[in-house]
Amino acid sequence: MGLLAAVGVPALKGLTGSGGRKQALSQLMGALEIARNTAISSGTNAAVIFPDNGFTASGVDPVPYKFRSMAIVSYLDTTIATNTNSNIPFEKLISSWIVLPQGIAFLPPYLRTTTTTNMISVTANIRIPPKTNNISITCPGIVFQSDGGLLDGGTNSIAGVGFFEGTVDAQGKTNPTSKMTNFETVRLTKYTGRARPTLAPAP
Repeated sequence: MGLLAAVGVPALKGLTGSGGRKQALSQLMGALEIARNTAISSGTNAAVIFPDNGFTASGVDPVPYKFRSMAIVSYLDTTIATNTNSNIPFEKLISSWIVLPQGIAFLPPYLRTTTTTNMISVTANIRIPPKTNNISITCPGIVFQSDGGLLDGGTNSIAGVGFFEGTVDAQGKTNPTSKMTNFETVRLTKYTGRARPTLAPAP
């Protein structure tokens, strides 16, 4: 009995972690596809935004959102986009906020807007529960254009999105809950906007 317990418990823990990553991957792939399809069908831009450690919103506890959530918004930034043929407001929440499974978080190195390999800074005026009115926020985001391709702002090129088993503290430091040498990533093709899951070494 003792031997079975010693073998079974680690196996169950591994199964749970794998299930969390699979669910997170499904959520992320789904969000990216919805944003891409929204951009194509509406003729405007759409973005998936990812609150990081700079996330603030009046009257909202930021902790449950930072590095653990994402939202899909219609988006038209006239400073970097030229498509004005839109019947959708500049910012509109396309679906409910999406929260990753417990114990899974986005990797901070992928949620950056100041390097040449990551995201665009997206400002949107949208609803953030539990508030019922719209609140202006700025988050890293991936923006899809009306042709399905990615908007890169002229200087940034999207590397993708990474997530892992663990947490991220207020300073953006990661705390892995398991001895992982790899984490899950989703890469995007610039000209088509297509997402492709991969397995990459930790940054």
